[in-house]
Amino acid sequence: MPENAEIIRLILAKFGIHQKVTNKTKKIHPINMKKVLLAILLCGITAFTVSAQGHFCTTDEHSNAYLQSHPEAIQMREQLEQFTRQFAANRAQNRTSSSVIYTVPVVFHILHEYGNENISDAQVMDEIEWLNRDYNKLNPDTIDVIPEFENNIANIGFEFRLAQLDPSGNCTNGIEHIYTALTNSADDASKLNPWPNNKYLNIWVAKTLKNTAAAAYAYYPGAASASVDGIMCRYDYVGGIGASNAGVAHTITHEVGHYFNLAHPWGSTNSPGVACGDDNVSDTPETMGWTSCVLSGSICNPPIIENVQNFMDYSFCDRMFTEGQKTRMLAAINSSIGGRSNLWTPANLTATGLSGGQTLCTPVADFYYNHDLVCENGTVQFYDLSYNGTVASRSWSFPGGNPSTSVDSAPLVTYPTAGVYDVTLTSTNASGSDTKTTIATIRVSGATTETVPYLEGFDSSTTFPVLDGFVVNSDNATTWARATNTHQSGTACLKINNYTNVGGQVDEWVLPSFDFSNVTTPISMTFYVANAQRNSTSGDKLDLSISANCGSTFQLRWSKYGAALATAGVVSTNFTPVAGSATQWRQETINLNPFKLLPNIRLKFSNTSDRGNNTYLDEINITGTLVNVDEAEEVQLGFAIYPNPTSASSTVEFQLSKDQKVAVEIKDIMGRTVAVLANEQMTAGYHTLQTPALSKGIYMIDLISGNKHHVRRLIVS
Repeated sequence: MPENAEIIRLILAKFGIHQKVTNKTKKIHPINMKKVLLAILLCGITAFTVSAQGHFCTTDEHSNAYLQSHPEAIQMREQLEQFTRQFAANRAQNRTSSSVIYTVPVVFHILHEYGNENISDAQVMDEIEWLNRDYNKLNPDTIDVIPEFENNIANIGFEFRLAQLDPSGNCTNGIEHIYTALTNSADDASKLNPWPNNKYLNIWVAKTLKNTAAAAYAYYPGAASASVDGIMCRYDYVGGIGASNAGVAHTITHEVGHYFNLAHPWGSTNSPGVACGDDNVSDTPETMGWTSCVLSGSICNPPIIENVQNFMDYSFCDRMFTEGQKTRMLAAINSSIGGRSNLWTPANLTATGLSGGQTLCTPVADFYYNHDLVCENGTVQFYDLSYNGTVASRSWSFPGGNPSTSVDSAPLVTYPTAGVYDVTLTSTNASGSDTKTTIATIRVSGATTETVPYLEGFDSSTTFPVLDGFVVNSDNATTWARATNTHQSGTACLKINNYTNVGGQVDEWVLPSFDFSNVTTPISMTFYVANAQRNSTSGDKLDLSISANCGSTFQLRWSKYGAALATAGVVSTNFTPVAGSATQWRQETINLNPFKLLPNIRLKFSNTSDRGNNTYLDEINITGTLVNVDEAEEVQLGFAIYPNPTSASSTVEFQLSKDQKVAVEIKDIMGRTVAVLANEQMTAGYHTLQTPALSKGIYMIDLISGNKHHVRRLIVS
């Protein structure tokens, strides 16, 4: 069949039109012409979906890398090849077809950050259905296999079932959801919580893979350590529904083939189209491999037609395994090498819960929310994402929220009052209940705590973060911290240790809230940054974003990555910049003009670690033209507080150029007035006031004269 005919057949199949196209006639049999025209009208879209999403894997790269450093594994692989040859000879001599159904317990580990990569249980179950169809010759598209191979389509006889008991004997549905930044650029280091590889087929699902050209990879039997043996796959290549689609649904079928010792038809490389090769299977013709569906393809040994429709090739029209591939996989599942032979034993099926009926498990409570920062009276949408067992009922608790409780799966909650609030969800079914509480989940901004001009040099306080700023440290590991061993100026700076941080981890520092309502253009922000790359390819990233709605949404204003972020080139050791060095500290300037005259501004630094090297910040300065502020008056006022910081009382001093009404108030970081030092008519001249005893914390001294606010910060330690 010519390639165009196969594409048309795929398009027609999308519309439920199944026509057999033979290699002999090389034409499509008559069908309803209106449906053809409709199908061809959408040809561009469908053809792109089919061809652009063909999967590529890096099984050979990963397996070969392991074998190079483990010579004992090479011997095991050779023993497996000897076993396979003997197994094939015995099977051919006995001329028996295997009637054994090999049941394989499967566990899916969904690595996610609550994005689309946190795929549904339905998508996982759909993948199990695809596997069972493909490995039992039940996939309906076998009808389209060309005549040269239609009598050699193998029923492998493998049944894949999600585990019902975990390694500790606890009830499971065979799907666990793991929140981790390692879902980004995933590799073997991302394979969290592996279940014993001789009891379960482990499949990890991630957002992106470290090799961006790959959709998935597996390991051959005996070519991996137990902790990483299994399959890693991108979330949009799992099954044929949800975040994936039917055009790529055979991806894990391909990887399971590798897992059971099948190579690509051209051999053990990831380089199709380079040279003719062989996969040690007698009935898959020698081939260079295909990345498109040329069903009449015959390059290596014309006129022998190559098995372009094989699941182990890279064409987008894979349909089948051969009988020879079946023999090879049966050898792998009967060999002790790699632990595959234990998977289907009665003892293991009992241990993994597959020897009895399916049971209902207690759900694992989990939830997500669309905002963690809002203004007063802002709303937050919550979603119940509990897993492991069907939820029959749920109970939410929202301290500070309205409503304060709910039984809905997706409640919308309003937060009227500034503060920091926890959230609790309890999920229940007939088997039991589970509760999840997150501390300081929702932050509601009240009165702003900072004004322009603003300078933060990290020198005046040992406390970080200051005021109502905060750090988001999702993995509770290394994060932003104050450092005193270097600085651009002063005595301290801010540091994030990318040298030892988790790769892919994002750590955020959200600055205190700002009031730009009396600031007009030009308004800008400057800061100093210092960074080194660990090597020429390391790619730590630093972003600066800004929000005009208390942090509900942020806009990216500045971003640098890898070599562009680095100020000190490549430093292979743990990097500390020279204090005050003009060559190792670089000043950056960001235009904030779009946010003039706006209240409730939030700024956020986000660091994405590539395990490169350390990043430092210092001397953060925001300036702008102030509305209704007389700079000469600000200077003449001489408004000062001392001592500051203090552990007791402080003196507030100022000078008036004329008689006028003056108010002096002390406010906490939420903008609430905690003390009034003065509210009266005062005469021209020098004045001092004493602050009362205050508990430890950060306060704002607001001096109001002539309808103008003058604010200073006071730290009580």
